[in-house]
Amino acid sequence: MLSGCTQQASNLADTYSLLYKGFPDASYSNEEIQALPYASIYARLGDGPRGFLVLAYAEPYAHNQTSLKWMSADNEVIETASGRVIKTLKLPGTNLAKLDSDTPDPLSLGLLNPSTPKTWQFRIDFMPGYHFGYSATSVFENKGNAKVTINGVARSAVYTEETVSISSLHKSYTNQYWLDPSSGKVLKTVQYPAPNMDAVSVTFLKTYQGAQ
Repeated sequence: MLSGCTQQASNLADTYSLLYKGFPDASYSNEEIQALPYASIYARLGDGPRGFLVLAYAEPYAHNQTSLKWMSADNEVIETASGRVIKTLKLPGTNLAKLDSDTPDPLSLGLLNPSTPKTWQFRIDFMPGYHFGYSATSVFENKGNAKVTINGVARSAVYTEETVSISSLHKSYTNQYWLDPSSGKVLKTVQYPAPNMDAVSVTFLKTYQGAQ
């Protein structure tokens, strides 16, 4: 079912634009984050300011996933599914318009499950310009145990890298994921959603009480 945020939820996001380099990073205590009735993330585009975004919508997505649309007070949107950025809106520069695949994302199946495929093929559209249906291939590699800091709290994680190749553009880039050792869910990630797009860093703070 579709769930939308209220105007009050939208106003909880820091009023900032990812256009403005040098803006102060958003910072909330764990107590403040948990006291809010909304799921939330920290997000950063490239070397821009870290913003606090709240969940605006949760919708059914491909292969039994749930897409989560995180919104800033400036209506910038980062949409994720199973921890992967699947769409962006109103970010400066390049935006990912669409990501789809004929097979489930290994992130949705649990990368720590030995039976989960470690290669995946998908298609992306990005803008500006007419960039539609580019085929991409990704390869996941488990890099071992690591520590990740979530809002000042150190947590155990499994660090995984994903190498994405788009042969028609002669482009490749590496995405990073820190996974919960028990659930396999993404705790933090740094991704390049589309070619020539700045890295998007997402830290999941208060998770949606459903599927990521």
